[in-house]
Amino acid sequence: MQTAAQSKDQSAAVAPRKLYTAADLLDLISAVREHDPGAASHVLVGLLRMAANGHATAVEQTSMRIAGLADLRGNEFVLTPSACGILDEFSNGDYVSSGPRRSHDTAHDILAHEPSPAIANNLPEPIARLRIGTHDYVIGEIEALEMLAFRPQEGGEWIELSNTVENGWSSIASEIIKLTFDTTREYIRMHMIQRRDLDMGKNIEAFDLYGFEWYIRLEDTKSEVRLGGQNWSEFDRGDLDPVEKIKFVAVEGLLSVLTDPRAMFGKDIDAWARRIAAGASVMPAFTI
Repeated sequence: MQTAAQSKDQSAAVAPRKLYTAADLLDLISAVREHDPGAASHVLVGLLRMAANGHATAVEQTSMRIAGLADLRGNEFVLTPSACGILDEFSNGDYVSSGPRRSHDTAHDILAHEPSPAIANNLPEPIARLRIGTHDYVIGEIEALEMLAFRPQEGGEWIELSNTVENGWSSIASEIIKLTFDTTREYIRMHMIQRRDLDMGKNIEAFDLYGFEWYIRLEDTKSEVRLGGQNWSEFDRGDLDPVEKIKFVAVEGLLSVLTDPRAMFGKDIDAWARRIAAGASVMPAFTI
């Protein structure tokens, strides 16, 4: 049996619940770096410094520009819209560290599905709520068919699942991610980098996805893409802003010239989806 003193000591060891500022996180990184000098990247520390006091070191500025999170406007070092969006979502508690985001910033989000005939005749009975990042889904069971289905917690059509509880909740979460998001576009956008360190000439931007490079050329009336050793090819960027949504534009350009992107990146995309799914949490149906 625990003594009162033991209980008090355990309570004292629990980190207090509070909202941490960018300055707090910088202090934490500084403390950890005394034990591990490589504890945080120049990009992360630079972003936190900009949020806390508006200044980053020269090394941090260079790293942030390579990552596409900052740029030079004349002689002024400024954050890009992507960096500002990350900080804004983080400060509001809406940032998802590793998962796809369903928001107005996503060019391609929820995929369309035809209603399942099996579900139409057998309304699923809710058994759990599955949270993936900030997205909540109701998991329902069709006992007569020994199958599961899901829908967004806010409502919508039930969608049939091939995985069952026996396969594990991570497998169910991974399947939901693939069914509700354009994982190819999301994977490319979240893992590519804009090579701001390369001077490609007027109106040309370079991009890299783990060594796979492509180039985007933006004109007033058209957008073009080029892979290494190939000619420029025009593509439709739709209504995407070429400045604020340059990464979305780059993804569309790349996909316009790839015959089978899943064949090229499929294994990496599936592994990424599984990593996200591993962080999903399950709650009982009575919390719905």
